[in-house]
Amino acid sequence: MKKFSAGALRVSLYYASDNRIKSQAQKRDSILQQKKRALRSYLTLFVIWLVMVLLFVAISARQSINQARDEVKLTGTALHRVLSQRAAQHDAHLTSLNALILAANPPPVDALRQVSRNIIRFYPRITVIDVLLLNREGADITMKPVLMVEETEHASVAADFAPQIIDQKPGEVRSYISATTPDRYYLGKKSDNSNPGYAIIMAINPALMIEPDERPVWADLTLKIDGQTVLKQQSDTHEQASALLEQPVFSQFIDSQNQPVLLTLSRPMALTEVVDPLRTVLFAVLSLIALVSGYWLWRSVQMARQAEQKASLLEHETRLAHAARVNAMGELASGIAHELTQPLTALLSQSQAALRLETSGEHPALLRQALTANVREASRAGEILQRMRSYMSNHEPQRKRTEINQIIRDVSELLHTDLAQRHITLHQQTEKTSPVIIADAVEMEQVLYNLIRNAADSLAQSSRAEKQVILNAISRNGLVIVTVTDNGDGIADDILPRLFEPFFTTRNGGMGLGLSLCATLIERIGGEISAANLAGGGAVFTMVIPEAAPLQKAD
Repeated sequence: MKKFSAGALRVSLYYASDNRIKSQAQKRDSILQQKKRALRSYLTLFVIWLVMVLLFVAISARQSINQARDEVKLTGTALHRVLSQRAAQHDAHLTSLNALILAANPPPVDALRQVSRNIIRFYPRITVIDVLLLNREGADITMKPVLMVEETEHASVAADFAPQIIDQKPGEVRSYISATTPDRYYLGKKSDNSNPGYAIIMAINPALMIEPDERPVWADLTLKIDGQTVLKQQSDTHEQASALLEQPVFSQFIDSQNQPVLLTLSRPMALTEVVDPLRTVLFAVLSLIALVSGYWLWRSVQMARQAEQKASLLEHETRLAHAARVNAMGELASGIAHELTQPLTALLSQSQAALRLETSGEHPALLRQALTANVREASRAGEILQRMRSYMSNHEPQRKRTEINQIIRDVSELLHTDLAQRHITLHQQTEKTSPVIIADAVEMEQVLYNLIRNAADSLAQSSRAEKQVILNAISRNGLVIVTVTDNGDGIADDILPRLFEPFFTTRNGGMGLGLSLCATLIERIGGEISAANLAGGGAVFTMVIPEAAPLQKAD
């Protein structure tokens, strides 16, 4: 028996130390997992925030681009209408001059000169008006100036267009471009089909076709005739335009068959114009504050729900603990009745003897001895009843300084009769000076009671001749290590990892709450519980509980 007890103690201490190391590792793993979950939460929060900011930037950019596109379209349409009207005026002037030429033969030069000067004075974009007499003699074409109203710097370019104009239909107007004056374009009109016949040439300055206040400062403007650029004006912000952005563009030919002028209007856009940095930063800050606030509000609600669920679970476990105690006491009713029968029988026999002694008046010492025995047996019965009442009561936990040795003695006394009927020996191995813990004595009794009963149930199925349960309690490095060891057949390997799961049981009719309740009660006081098989057979349950700090002596 001593050999088994010493071996079991060494193995229990080994498993207690090993379980303590495993528990610390599990705690570290749990803290690491919590940190990983927190990191994932913050990373998710950051990704959501980043997506929100990017969406805000994208929506703001799209709105700015759409607004710019609408503005370009509106401005381009207005300029297109103005240019079309002015091109129509050019055609009207040519028609008026041609009417004067056809009115008399020879044409009234003075009238033509006066009208031409008035046209140039009121329409500065028309810089030159020439009237020519063209004559074709075979392949040769001769040109005789009839009238020339021009700018002082103007050099006649009529010879460049004479071969083309003489081949035009009478009354037809065509546009021409000269390599010597690329910033102008010319309109040529053949008066009639005579040979020699008259022709009118009009020079247009495209830069003056649009008034300065008609072109917005943000616009790049281009005028092209037959694919050749005759006017190109750039905005002040042209160099700041971003190549990453699609520039809004308006491009359309003006409404004139004789002047195929292509108007192109675009708006160069910089990134800072599309995305307002101040608005973006303000949105980023406000959205981050809103997300963080929402996250912590959600966390607070979750924590409150968890706390409420935990409180409800603890309350439910407390009711289950009371029910388990009542159920256990029902199973022990016969044993406790037998336990109470002994002091009651002794009280009866001693009282009868005392009555006989009192009647005879003899042997006063024997009378005192009988009365003393009655007091002792009555106290014993009262202690048993008090222990039963405390164990069965559904009281709130009263955590206070409690000696673990006293709890072991009380539980051993409570289970003594039941274990004796099963032929199971219960050994107590405690230190002379009892370790002290902060706990509720009744809850600790219930934990030890469940563990010893489980050990007894396991031993009842064992074929060992000598069945033993050892209760051991020692103090090491600020921890109280309590072990319950049996020399039964041990715990199956597939059952061992699930022992402390709620509602997991291997007993017929069992509820699977005993060991789960033990784990909950031990964790409530900051302790840990674990189970393992012994190398030589049997199982050991180990509880590691913080030791209470010693009381400070008063000065």
